[in-house]
Amino acid sequence: MCIKLNMKMLALIVNILLVTSFTAIAQQAPVVKGQVNQAGNKPVELATVTLLKAKDSSLVKGTIADINGKYEFEQVKQGKYLIAAVAMGMNKSYGPAFEVKEANVTLPVIMLAAVSKALKGVDVTARKPFIEQKAEKMVVNVESSITTSGGSAMEVLEKSPTITVDKDGNISMKGKGGVVIMIDGKPTNMSSQDVVELLKSMPASNLEQIELIANPSAKYDAAGNAGIINLKLKKNINFGTNGNFTLGGAYGIRPRWNTGVNLNHRNANFNMYGSYNYSNRDQQQYLGLYRTVPENGFTNIYDQTNSQRNKSRYQGGKIGVDYFINKNNTIGVMADIAMRNQDRFSYATTHVGRVGQLDSILNTNSLMYNKWKRGAYNLNYRGILDSTGKELNVDLDYARNTNRQYANITALSIDGIGKAFLSSDTSRSNQPSNIEIKTAKIDYVQPLSNLGKMEIGAKVSFVTTDNNARFDSLRGGSWLADENRSNHFIYKENINAAYINFNKQYKQLFVQVGLRGEQTHISGNSTFTKDQQQQKSNNDSTYFNLFPSAALTYKLNKNNTLGFTYSHRIQRPSYEDLNPFEFYLDRYTKAAGNPYLRPQYSNNFEITNTFKEFLVTSFGYAHTKDMMTKILEADVDPSTGDTSIVRHKYLNVASADNFNLSISAPVPITKWWMSFSTLTVAYGKYSTVVNNNPMDLSSAAFFGRTQQTFTLTKDLSAEATFFYSSPQVTEEGLWKMKSMCSLDLGVQQKVLKGKGAVKLNISDVFKTNYFRGTFENGDRYSSVSSKWDAQQIRLTFNYRFGNADIKAARKRTSGLEDEQNRVKSGN
Repeated sequence: MCIKLNMKMLALIVNILLVTSFTAIAQQAPVVKGQVNQAGNKPVELATVTLLKAKDSSLVKGTIADINGKYEFEQVKQGKYLIAAVAMGMNKSYGPAFEVKEANVTLPVIMLAAVSKALKGVDVTARKPFIEQKAEKMVVNVESSITTSGGSAMEVLEKSPTITVDKDGNISMKGKGGVVIMIDGKPTNMSSQDVVELLKSMPASNLEQIELIANPSAKYDAAGNAGIINLKLKKNINFGTNGNFTLGGAYGIRPRWNTGVNLNHRNANFNMYGSYNYSNRDQQQYLGLYRTVPENGFTNIYDQTNSQRNKSRYQGGKIGVDYFINKNNTIGVMADIAMRNQDRFSYATTHVGRVGQLDSILNTNSLMYNKWKRGAYNLNYRGILDSTGKELNVDLDYARNTNRQYANITALSIDGIGKAFLSSDTSRSNQPSNIEIKTAKIDYVQPLSNLGKMEIGAKVSFVTTDNNARFDSLRGGSWLADENRSNHFIYKENINAAYINFNKQYKQLFVQVGLRGEQTHISGNSTFTKDQQQQKSNNDSTYFNLFPSAALTYKLNKNNTLGFTYSHRIQRPSYEDLNPFEFYLDRYTKAAGNPYLRPQYSNNFEITNTFKEFLVTSFGYAHTKDMMTKILEADVDPSTGDTSIVRHKYLNVASADNFNLSISAPVPITKWWMSFSTLTVAYGKYSTVVNNNPMDLSSAAFFGRTQQTFTLTKDLSAEATFFYSSPQVTEEGLWKMKSMCSLDLGVQQKVLKGKGAVKLNISDVFKTNYFRGTFENGDRYSSVSSKWDAQQIRLTFNYRFGNADIKAARKRTSGLEDEQNRVKSGN
């Protein structure tokens, strides 16, 4: 079992939430409730209902009817009102005026009629459903969800179907990582950590839609197996200045805090925007690694425990300007600067011996200092060429990432009883790394007759990485160069891409087909010393790939919409993972890059059904060739010939097959209780060879997340979220992991007339969010246990200021889509 719950504690928490909820409800002002029906007295599911002042029809508040057509307004002040209701495909209807005094009010049924196709020139106001399934994507209409009001973009994303966000903010879609985050169809040009900070500081009110694209079309870069999440922002309609400020602190085993500010100013000619974020994190992690190694007819045991403390200080800022030449033409520039300083202190103890026999104890102390910087710059143009919708977009980008990593390792070995000194070793390393990225991208849209559209575009990118690792060993009081470990690695990459994409609506059927071609040329040169002679290793190759994609959507009937998508994708290794440098955890354990790592290719299929624009079911299959994953493999020390070393290294798995079935739905249980759950059942099968030993692994898996939101009063809400992941074979590392789960609780109080919010929450209430797994290869066995300070108490304050009607007019980012996502931000 994932967790042996303290049922009394859980019952107490639930009872407190329920009692508080009923108490709050009992103290509220009069309630107005009613029913929305259609022909045949059938209920209208999820209709939009608004409460209006009878005097001038101005909006008081809005809500969404449940699946039985029932709606309710709480805390209605005394006065005269009327009700309006509307739903997709139906005309708007108004109820008679009524008066609210001290008692609750039950209104007559409002009848909605379907929009007649014969009517022309009639302006019908309709609410978009919360979830729409389209040809190649699922669309979440943020404004259609009452529960997202006042939250952050990250909170809205967490409530989206098939999306999970872990404790570090890593985002996955249908259980697969490597998701590309975009804003208004443009890449964020940020590391994953920067994206997290941006989404946490962005108010949900800035969002219009979230697009979940499991199988992207040809106009997107072919990289990314898990898909794309595109955040569409509302358009700016007013002039003025606005912004928001965030300040938060948390305490787990150690404290951490963060702050950030975002500003936006717009007038008739310019839109200027900027942001600054700072975080100071002090984290603790515990690692246990137990493994067996056969040697000379015996089985040696290495039992390691490791305690790590990571202290990091991050700050990042962005500034940009859009100049509106006229209503159809805009040029913009943007600069994005970030830096992170990190200190890691590690202490490890390894017991070496056999069953019932302890031969030696190795104590290892390590200190690592890392300094990472990034600068990214973008120049862009957007032009609407004529009234038919012809559009041209151009992006020019340059980015430079630098990383300086210094490490000192001291190891002391004593005998099994801890008395006799056996040996000692002290080493140090200096591993500078530079990554330079240049890209140019052009996209053109050509509208066609009868609801058709053609898109064509091209992109070129140049990447250069320069990594120079030097290792020294302390011998006789002097530092001597360790030629066996030192290495100078230079990697160059050029990708030339072009695409064409077509889509058209044929009555009930929507069709989209596309083709993308990418030519890749890579050159890897490694300089090292062997047998006291300098040698070079070259790895040059050129390859061309075609990436077809297709999407179909068919309106089967009024209740069901079917969808099908296909895409052929590529996932290239990150630049750091191509770097052959080695990092030693201790004498027996190290991590290394792989300059011969090949990209992985996948064919992805998905079928979806949306029932009543409410319940979404999807079935997907993916076949991956040369899947990249980090494997524990046996290694030999080049200096001593020691065969007991294990190396953590990215390798290409021969093949992988993945199936998944997902179901997600928002369920309004009561007016004050909203439930959202996502369930995924998956099956994975993997075949590979490690250390000349064939491995065939497979497993079924279950992922579930449920979020319960309780509206206690107008300004006070509570939330409970539970996540569970079953035992399975992991994609990362092919570990046979045990189950994981976590329960998070939180409350939010709106302050300062709704412009501010104070949130208090505790994550991983029962301390069950940690990893345990085993790995077997031939006659070698490894088990690992990794725990971190997942249980934290957090307090956050957010305040929005300025003109609340201003939204970012054109949050253009850059064309560094695939390239920047392959840069790891100094971790």
